[in-house]
Amino acid sequence: MSMSGAQSSAFQAAAGFTPSSSYTLFVGFAVGLTFLWGAWALYSCYRGWATGNLDRSIALPSAIRTVVLCMILTIFVLS
Repeated sequence: MSMSGAQSSAFQAAAGFTPSSSYTLFVGFAVGLTFLWGAWALYSCYRGWATGNLDRSIALPSAIRTVVLCMILTIFVLS
């Protein structure tokens, strides 16, 4: 659903920026937060595996799931 010309100009007058720039901000924030969470999850898996608290048979699938989830979320947000 797109905005009409009047809605777009009213949004820009009230907010001080265009709707497309707010969309870009939202997408950048969502992708950045997803990758930050993914880095934390991968680091936690590695730390657990390196200290011997997490078995390799659990750490590897968890790391793969994290990477795949980040890819899927990125595709959904960017499409």
